[in-house]
Amino acid sequence: MPSPLHAAASPSVDPSLRHLAWARIALGVLFLVRTTPLCELLHFPFETSVWPLLGWPEEGWAGHGWLHLSGALAAGVCVVRTAAAACFLVGWRTRVAGLAAGAAGYVSMLQNPFGAAFTLHLLFQGAMLLAMTDAGCVLAWRPERPVAPRSSVLLVRCFLASIYFWAGIAKLRPDWLDGRTLALFQADGAFHGWASRAVLSTAMSRAGCATAVAIIELALPVLLLWPRAQRFGLMLAFGLHAAIELAARPDLLGWEMAALLLALWPARADEAVGIERRAYSHESDVSGHPMKP
Repeated sequence: MPSPLHAAASPSVDPSLRHLAWARIALGVLFLVRTTPLCELLHFPFETSVWPLLGWPEEGWAGHGWLHLSGALAAGVCVVRTAAAACFLVGWRTRVAGLAAGAAGYVSMLQNPFGAAFTLHLLFQGAMLLAMTDAGCVLAWRPERPVAPRSSVLLVRCFLASIYFWAGIAKLRPDWLDGRTLALFQADGAFHGWASRAVLSTAMSRAGCATAVAIIELALPVLLLWPRAQRFGLMLAFGLHAAIELAARPDLLGWEMAALLLALWPARADEAVGIERRAYSHESDVSGHPMKP
């Protein structure tokens, strides 16, 4: 039996499976970086402590929120979350591991509802989302049987399109479009110095940037869902997150979105032709008669 890595490189494998696996690996790495001391080693400045793990109970622990856990249970949830995330990353029982990592992440996060950043929501939801796809079929320690590669990609595409859609809708308000919100972020030191000096130095430039971001976010759902515009949509999405990351570095939000966008990477023309030929050959073998092209 060929190894998972060999199978991933074989032309007989649907390219959608490889792209889903890339997304799984990238998001799994980000999951472990964001919830373990790896983020401190990589010098990511997060406000909440991640030692020894994100959400670890401190001395005199008293859980908050409606889902109150004792210190021992809270620590156990953090350990389960980390172990499940590692299994998700390497592709060992990917579906169970991804769902467990996301669920444990939410249980841990609910102990401190005021520390529930959108980045963590996206991280946990992304892991559970990919767990419900064929992301563990290749490039995995224990590959799973493919069920529906194309539907898996469509699920990720709809999820990302919904994020951009609601983000764009939320920005259709005067205080965002005229740049006042960016001015408040700028005064709070959220942007790097070069961005404040070169891009956001005037009220007109702030309004222009704010309006451009809203337009791009509202356009991306159409571009990502329309097959003919998908390549342009991907380039625009990666460009948007790269620009925001260079200007503000908002936690790991841009990196997480980029990891999920990898699942939508379009197949090469020769790969697509190969898939169609194999499907045609399979149908011919089953029916016993050559199919008309």
